[in-house]
Amino acid sequence: MKKTIFITLFIVTHIGFLFLQIQKQMESVKESFRKQKNERTLTQLEQEKQALTNTLQSLQNKQEIKEFAQKKLHLQPISLTQIKRLSDDNE
Repeated sequence: MKKTIFITLFIVTHIGFLFLQIQKQMESVKESFRKQKNERTLTQLEQEKQALTNTLQSLQNKQEIKEFAQKKLHLQPISLTQIKRLSDDNE
């Protein structure tokens, strides 16, 4: 009687440990996928940051600003002769 109870308890315990081991493996795989996803997202965000930094630097380039103003907006540089002084009549 004691032998059958011991064997039954032994088998049930091992089956329980087997299920716990499977659960542990499943959690490990889930965390691995989550880590890979986070690493891909991090890489993508770093690339976007680099692209935005490059865009910002190019937009801050004075020569490119001047070319944009002249070509796209059709603006022309002004000379000092084109500047007129307004008098202050409030005095």
